[in-house]
This record gives sequence, C-alpha cells and structure tokens, in this order.
Amino acid sequence: MGFNSGLVTFVDALPGMNRIRAVQRALAMRSEPVYLEIGVSRGQAFQRISADVKIAVDPAFKLTDRVRERADAKARITRYFETTSDAFFANEKTLLEQHPVDVALIDGLHTYEQVVRDVENTVRYLKDDGVIFLHDCNPPFELAGRRAESWEEFMAQQKGPLVIGIWNGDVWKAIVQLRSTRPDLIVGVFKCDQGVGFVRKGTPESTLSYSVDEVRALTYADLKADRKRLLNLKPPRYLNEFLAASAASPPR
Repeated sequence: MGFNSGLVTFVDALPGMNRIRAVQRALAMRSEPVYLEIGVSRGQAFQRISADVKIAVDPAFKLTDRVRERADAKARITRYFETTSDAFFANEKTLLEQHPVDVALIDGLHTYEQVVRDVENTVRYLKDDGVIFLHDCNPPFELAGRRAESWEEFMAQQKGPLVIGIWNGDVWKAIVQLRSTRPDLIVGVFKCDQGVGFVRKGTPESTLSYSVDEVRALTYADLKADRKRLLNLKPPRYLNEFLAASAASPPR
C-alpha cells in the first residue's frame, strides 16, 4: 500500500480540520508510510487512518472486533501494543529502528510531563522529514484544562453534575516546555479540534525561555492571558505550509 498523492493545497476548503484529517494529509504525501498512534483507546482515529504500517499503543485498548477490522483493512501491517508508551519505547527499539516513523499522533495520558516524554521518545525514531501531531493542546476554558492522571480522576474531581464532555488536561504545557528546551524542533498548535499540536525537526521561527520549574508553575490563567504566544498558535490553513516545509526536508 503506497501513498504519494502530492501536497494538498486546499485545507481551507475543507470544513472542520482536525487531528485525523491532519494526520491523513501528512500520510497521503508519502510512499509506504509508517504511522504511530499513542493513546488509541476505542480507535476513533486509528480505524480511520490509512498507512502502509500502523502501530497502536495503549495500556488498555477498548477496541471492538469491528473497529480492529476497519483499522486493519487500512494498512498492510498493523501492530497492537497494549502497554504504556514508556514501556513501548523501552522494549520495541528494534521495531522502531526497522520502521522509522513518518507520522505520529500522540493522544495518550493528558499530563504534560508524559506528553513531553512521548514527543521526545518519538523524535528519536522519527524520519528527518517526519511529523508529529498532538491532541488537546488548547483547552477552551479552565475546567477542560484541569490536571488529572486519568479521565476517571478528572470525573471524580467534579463537585456536581458533569457540565462538559471534554478534558484536555495540562497538555498545553508540553508545548511551552518543548518550545523552551528543544531548539532543534519546530513546535506549535493549530487552532482547531481543541488544539492540534504539531512538531517536526528544524529550526523554529520563535522560541520560549521558560525553565522546567517555571513551566510547572504555569496556570490556566497564564495560558488565557498569553495563549497565542505560548502555543505558537496557527490557523488551520498553516497545515499546508507546515507539510510543505516538512516535505522539503531530506529524508533519512
């Protein structure tokens, strides 16, 4: 299964750009791409993504047989790893060396420290022209951005009836930390789908200078007051420029 349809230049014409569409656009530009998804859960994205090799990582899959069938039908090879992302990267080095990643989607544990680890581990096995997308990087209000170790813990924090159906956690801080500590990466967020983060190798147009301790101390009020600068927030149409620049990078 190969994908090499050329750069798409009409993202703005498509309604509702989101993480799944961004991933598939990036994959469609490539021949026999390898796709890695961290945080698969029920397979909402994984079953819809087409790639030559698809790798799924989640400590507790919630996939029906039908979802697995749909996911498998859109790849030549599909591999499932029911484990934490930390354990996956520690135990599957050979697999990742044999199948360097073209495109990754990170949508696992919604704590920024874990997201930073997931990005930095993925980058080690990312092709030089590869790209990473992240979900939940731009919480729209404070409750959605509340820190918790799981959805269950987030729900337990509610004092009354559930008033929202979304939880982004403090993933947004991962963007701030990466922009402050990784001058070898281009990092930002598309303003759509609760914030779709993007990462690729290269020299960023702008950076931040927060220490790790300062990132830890940031609050939602800090994000609300300076959202565009902290996140390097971009409109959805920037996907074209981002992918074009990635395609211009020499492949490994």
